[in-house]
Order: sequence, then structure tokens, then C-alpha cells
Amino acid sequence: MQHESGGRKTYVVLLALAALALVATIYMTSGERDRITPVEHVVREILAPVQTGFLHAASWVNNIGRTVANLGVLIIENDVLKREVAELQAENVYLEEQRLENIRLRRLLSFQEKMSHETLAAEVIARDPGNWLNTVTINKGTGHGVKKDMSVVSCEGLLGRVMSVSTSTANVLLIIDPRSAVGGGVQHTRSLVLVEGDPGAPGMCLVKCLAMESEFSIGDKILSSGLGGIYPKGLIIGEIVELIPGKYGVGSAARLKPAADFARLEEVLIILEPSDSPDMPVPEGESDKP
Repeated sequence: MQHESGGRKTYVVLLALAALALVATIYMTSGERDRITPVEHVVREILAPVQTGFLHAASWVNNIGRTVANLGVLIIENDVLKREVAELQAENVYLEEQRLENIRLRRLLSFQEKMSHETLAAEVIARDPGNWLNTVTINKGTGHGVKKDMSVVSCEGLLGRVMSVSTSTANVLLIIDPRSAVGGGVQHTRSLVLVEGDPGAPGMCLVKCLAMESEFSIGDKILSSGLGGIYPKGLIIGEIVELIPGKYGVGSAARLKPAADFARLEEVLIILEPSDSPDMPVPEGESDKP
């Protein structure tokens, strides 16, 4: 019992001394001092690396959080910008298409005003997949006054004739089809010729002389003669680009490049009623007529 009582007394004494030391330390460090105590120095040196590590870790976690938050915002902004760019690109394509269509229609209208025949504008709406360059379908038919064998032209030159008609559409046989035949004339020599679609050269035509004494040269312009009963006189058909021997080596023939670009046809004019005058306006740069 005495041993246990002595241990308790020793514990109380040590506890009292620790309390006094703590109070003394608080008192000594509570005011402004030029120097710190050795104990404070040791504690600070021990805690400094730990505090620095905690500071860096907190800063890193904070930066990661900000980066993740900013990344989410950037992803959203990037999606918005992508949509805006796509919309602007689509709008630019639409506006460019409208500009080009306006240019084509203005040229077609200008050519239409010069003609002495009543005409009707139409759009190309389809092509035969198996006969891509030789026939086209336009969006005007009997309901608009269109009839079989009416001539079809563009501001570039003669295109062909109406082959078949429905109420709202018509199929046009182009002059580059081998089934087509157009009576023509050489602008320079006034010689009469026959222009047919060239089966050996898609997109081109063959020019055949109708008289033994007829002659033509590379560069000669061929215009419609108006003698076939379908095509009016004076429409530019195309230009001779190659001289070739006639069938069986007899007579003269040539290969003609059409004035019109059949691969890019979008708008056309249909000649509804022939004029009393045999003359037709010729596209710019072709003022003479046979």
C-alpha cells in the first residue's frame, strides 16, 4: 500500500511540473521577442518540411480541381464552337450556291429577252443513269404548254429537242445523242451540213457535208440552218475541232465540240412557238448567221 501511495505522489508531482512548464512556455512565448527558445527552434525545424509538404499537396489538389473544372468548360465551349463553325460553313455553301444560281439565271434571262420566240424556262431535275449525257428530264410539261419536238436551248447554244412529255415533266434528247440529227450551216462558208451525235466520242458531234463541194476547217462555227422543221435558224451548235475522212473515204466530215456544256446543265429554255422570222439571236460573240 505504501508503494502504491508513493507512486501516486510521484505522478502528481510530475504532472504539476509539466503544467508549470507549459504555463511558463506560454508566458515566455506570448509576447514579442527577438529570439525564440531552443524548444521552439527544434519544433519549427521538425514541422517545417511537413508544413511545406502539406502546402504543396494542397496546392496540387487545388490545381487539379481547377484543371478538371476548366476542362469541362472547355469541352462544352469547343462543342458550341464546332456547331457554330458547321452552321457557318453550311450557310456559306448555301449563299455561294444562291450567288452562282443568280448569275446563271441572269444570263439566261438576258438571252431570253433577246429572242424573237416565246420561251419557257425550266430546270433539269433528272438524268438517265444509263444515258447520263444524252437525255435529261426537265420540270415543265404539257401543263405548261410544252409539246413533243419543241426545241430546247441555253444561253450557250442549242441543246436538243423534247422527246416525250408528261403533265409536269419532259424528256429532252440532246444533240450529242447518236439518235439526234440537226440541220446546220458553216458560218464562214455558208455550206449546209448535218450534225449528229458521235457514238465514238461521248459528248461530241459529227458534222457531215450535204454537198460534195462543201468544205470546212478547224475552228469553223456551225449554226442551226432552220431547214429541218424543228430547230429555228441561227442557234450556235458548236465549233469544229477535228477533220476526219467521210464514210468509205468519200466526202468530208469533222468532229464538233458543242457550245453548251451538257455535263453541267441546270437551267434551260424551251422554245414554245416558232416566230415568223427565221432568224434567232446568237450567244455573245456570234453575231453572224447562215
